[in-house]
Amino acid sequence: MLLPLVLALGLGTTPVPPSSSAEPGASTEGAVLAAGSPAAAGSTGSTTTRRRAATRRCKGRVALTFDDGPVPGTTTRLLRVLRRHDVPATFFVVGRRVREHPELVRAIERNGHLVANHTWAHEQLTARSDREVRATVHGTRRALQRAGVAPTRLVRPPYGSINPRVRRVLVRAGFVPVLWSIDSNDWANGSADQIAGRILRGLRPGPNVVLQHDGVNRSPISVDAVATVVRRAKRRGYCFTALDEKGRPGFHTPDVSVTVTPVVEGRTAVATVRLAGEAGRDTSVRLTVRSGTARVGTDLPARTTRVAIPAGRRYARVKIPTTADGTVEPVERASVEIDAPQGVRIAGGTASLEILPPGTTRTERVSRGAAPDRVWEPAVRR
Repeated sequence: MLLPLVLALGLGTTPVPPSSSAEPGASTEGAVLAAGSPAAAGSTGSTTTRRRAATRRCKGRVALTFDDGPVPGTTTRLLRVLRRHDVPATFFVVGRRVREHPELVRAIERNGHLVANHTWAHEQLTARSDREVRATVHGTRRALQRAGVAPTRLVRPPYGSINPRVRRVLVRAGFVPVLWSIDSNDWANGSADQIAGRILRGLRPGPNVVLQHDGVNRSPISVDAVATVVRRAKRRGYCFTALDEKGRPGFHTPDVSVTVTPVVEGRTAVATVRLAGEAGRDTSVRLTVRSGTARVGTDLPARTTRVAIPAGRRYARVKIPTTADGTVEPVERASVEIDAPQGVRIAGGTASLEILPPGTTRTERVSRGAAPDRVWEPAVRR
């Protein structure tokens, strides 16, 4: 479960071309299944450096991607490495492993990374019928949703095996096929230094998508290469990003909306700013309370606040205190608005805040919140 960020207004604040090499060793069979605790990867840590690094002038952008997980031990250790070096990544996960280890995909998202689709059982899609192609990606998506994460629309065909037919089926099903520009060949051979060397030699100015694995036999060695890649690439002027909606190095820009629950006069309302999906970076909006029949400065605090949602979280909650004036009045209204988005796209920018008369019961408040469009008169206790 994602933890909310809570602010108090009353306190005052102002397409990349694929390489020619395929992915022949990326089978999910016989992968390392060493014991490990996913709880070790549960802390999101600081993400400020990551966001700033992604926006400064760069020689090129590097998107680290990892296939075939999640795997206990290996994926958990990889998350620690990425957190230590403050870089984002995209994980193309296998559906049946998601079903076995839902806590690991939750840890991936909680650490601010993107979760993408690598089919249910690592099938070669060019050898499957249209119906089977749809079934394997939709099954993986459902497993991710059941695990409580927000999967992207990105899908990587196992082995890089794709043709015009498979691409057409995936696109019509609402998915975006993603390959890579640098193949680490970590599944095949090489020490950690050799794997890092292959990646670093492949970097070019502009976009770079790196293929590694966290779910094959040699994945622990590949994880050992990550720190070297990050340190040396940064020294050479490269920046690290996730993948955008089209599978290019960058970041997703999810929709954001605001909702607010009805509140009894004199109590505190809660506005929720919610992302439609994971952004893979820090995001924020400006939140403003505006007068209606309830007046800002009298019934409500006059505040405009910047609301930040760190990478790895999908919502923030903002407390809005109201003032009791001792007068029995009908329902009063104000509005809560969000604008000036950073890293997000405004979808629902305004919510109505209803201030109910003193004495309104909890049942009546719930009824009011559940059916805001129907005619309703509160029962006032005198």
